[in-house]
Amino acid sequence: MSEPVNVETTGIVTLVGAGPGDPDLLTVGAARALGRADVVLYDNLVCPEILELAPRAEKINVGKLPFGEFTAQRAINALLVREGSLGRNVVRLKGGDPFLFGRGTEEVEALHRAGIPFRVIPGVSSLNGVLGAAGLAVTSRGRNHGFAVFSGAGQTGNDEIRRWAGSPGPVVVFMGVHRAADIAREFIAAGRSPHEPVTVVARGGSPREVIAQTTLAALPELVAEAGDWTPAIIAVGIAREHAFAARNLDGRVAVLDGQPLDSPFADLLRALGARVARPAQSAVPHPLSREAPLPVEKEQP
Repeated sequence: MSEPVNVETTGIVTLVGAGPGDPDLLTVGAARALGRADVVLYDNLVCPEILELAPRAEKINVGKLPFGEFTAQRAINALLVREGSLGRNVVRLKGGDPFLFGRGTEEVEALHRAGIPFRVIPGVSSLNGVLGAAGLAVTSRGRNHGFAVFSGAGQTGNDEIRRWAGSPGPVVVFMGVHRAADIAREFIAAGRSPHEPVTVVARGGSPREVIAQTTLAALPELVAEAGDWTPAIIAVGIAREHAFAARNLDGRVAVLDGQPLDSPFADLLRALGARVARPAQSAVPHPLSREAPLPVEKEQP
């Protein structure tokens, strides 16, 4: 039988899935853990509104920028062990879900070896959080009954990409824009039509989200500047639902000056297709988008 844990000297580390970026997709458990946190180690994809739920916590950015600066995973593991050993209540806030391309397994293993108590609060994955909100149905009655998903990062070789291409139905690719030419070539070589629809969603769940529809053959040209499209999800064989694109404010950014993002008025704008942001978040639009910020006046009393 293992020795009992001294809760006065040993902290608890909670791996929390922050979802794809939209604060509305945060779980109740995640919000509760943030409210109790002494320290939060967070990724770059975590939006400021979520961090505001940990008002008394020390916040440490341990994010990884695509094609740029990053915090080594070994250093993140060491920080988690150190902070937990000091008796602090630690939240490791990870974009999406910790166990879906999130390297959560490496972090819990480091905590286990160090004898630090830990728990995991799963998050809404970009797989359904980003694609669903953007109007992409990975399954639909009468069209398909399943799908495949893989990562284009790391050691994924062309042979493996071709094997995934052989899956029946749609295929969703995480972290694959820098491999777009390989993906298109191997999918077509595996028998997929060059004209098969492809939808790319960049920076999903944020005010700077871009949704672009293309084909397998044209995919490499669309995302030729990979740095402009990260992070992104590539959905092969999935076209955007017409009902989403037909909404009056689809593709527009509504900047709410002085109004809360969780107000009924903000929800109405979302229902009409707009992405809602604070003024500080209305960043420079994507170079290939046609978006224009939509100023929204305050509601009249």
